[in-house]
Amino acid sequence: MGYGDWLMAAGEAKAAHAATGRPVLVTDAAGKPQWSEVFDHNPYILRAPGDQPFTRVISASGVRPYIASKSAGRWTWKPYKPIPAEMFFTDEELSFAEPYRGSVLIEPKVKATGHGNKAWPWHCWVQFAAWAPNYMPGIRLIQCAPNDGGKKLPDMSLVVTPSFRHALALLSVCRALVTTEGGLMHGAAAVGVPAVVLWSEFIDPSITGYAQHTNLRHAHRTCGMRINCPSCRKSMEAITVREVTDALTEILSDEARTGLVV
Repeated sequence: MGYGDWLMAAGEAKAAHAATGRPVLVTDAAGKPQWSEVFDHNPYILRAPGDQPFTRVISASGVRPYIASKSAGRWTWKPYKPIPAEMFFTDEELSFAEPYRGSVLIEPKVKATGHGNKAWPWHCWVQFAAWAPNYMPGIRLIQCAPNDGGKKLPDMSLVVTPSFRHALALLSVCRALVTTEGGLMHGAAAVGVPAVVLWSEFIDPSITGYAQHTNLRHAHRTCGMRINCPSCRKSMEAITVREVTDALTEILSDEARTGLVV
């Protein structure tokens, strides 16, 4: 499963720890402990059961809390409301991120899952990256990737992040994030950074989204298709570049009015 799933599990662990005061063990349905790098340095998530009492959060492949069922062709969702996780960064991770403080992180890529149902058309990303600086003079747009061999937006500063944790540390010093539904969206909630999130018909922000984000979606149902879906493509094409630009402008304007500059 993806990093977003593990961040949602970390959010569940945060809530369980707050409710019980006990450390938390994340397990699969059979009780096998689970671990992700996003749990690293978290003082209340256990790698394995110990002598002290603990509480259990069940979240693993096959038992994700927002998935009702899975078939060869689609996912079926069930009601859920994610809880923002917490991240505990090392000094090295924060030092890596610091030179990019005050940037806006753009993430156009989607996880390779055999379909493109969450993707905003690439030409829209290119146009957005070209337009945004004209609407917001002085804005610094950056893109991150685990290496410099990936697809990069034209004239975009690319930050090579050695790990997903480094990407989240980078995000933590940014003014905002613009992306589609996925791991960095959950990361933005965890580090308290405002986000413009683009959604297709695939899933709904009422299930895996966060109310504090600006969620852009032009669809009236959820399909959960695991193959390329024309309706998902159409719903993403309905999100305009101007709409995304205006949403980011509003976030940065609110930030300027309240003085909350990172």
